[in-house]
Amino acid sequence: PTRMPRFSAALRSSMNPNIFCRIVMGSWMSRSSVIYGQFSIVWGLGVAAITVLLYKYKDKNILFLFFTGTILGGAYEYICSVFTEIAFGTVFWDYSDMPFNLGGRINLLYCSFWGIAAIVWFKVAYPLLSALIEKIPKKPGIIATWMLLAFMLVNVSISSIALARYQERSIIIATGMCFLETAANPYVTALG
Repeated sequence: PTRMPRFSAALRSSMNPNIFCRIVMGSWMSRSSVIYGQFSIVWGLGVAAITVLLYKYKDKNILFLFFTGTILGGAYEYICSVFTEIAFGTVFWDYSDMPFNLGGRINLLYCSFWGIAAIVWFKVAYPLLSALIEKIPKKPGIIATWMLLAFMLVNVSISSIALARYQERSIIIATGMCFLETAANPYVTALG
């Protein structure tokens, strides 16, 4: 059942920037990375990485957790930004218009969210969630973990296919091709 806290981290951590956007901008903004559910792959994997890296320091004071979470989270988000731009050929977030940004990939405010997430995760959420998970019998816990993992793999796969299709359509629109022009090209026709 050790994967279950990471699964729930992906769900809860996507809510952190959503709540901020609601308060500051007055509207809800989806930060979900997948089609089914409010799961943020970047935040979920980030919290999982921070759990692995900082677990032995979980009892340190909140300033240590805040600054370490801010630095590690910011570095991780920067790497994710570079990776997604190279891998998918698109920019998923751009903080260029925000103060204290680094190439539009990260900014001080959102890096501090990683620090807040580290504090909330280690001081509140992880202990509660871990205690709850420990109450689940081992066999049902393992089954539930595998079911959640299978769901997320299917969810990420479907979302990846949808993203690839979206990019293909963007290329077709950008080049000004119409249906008749694409019918002569077997590659483009296969995309349809």
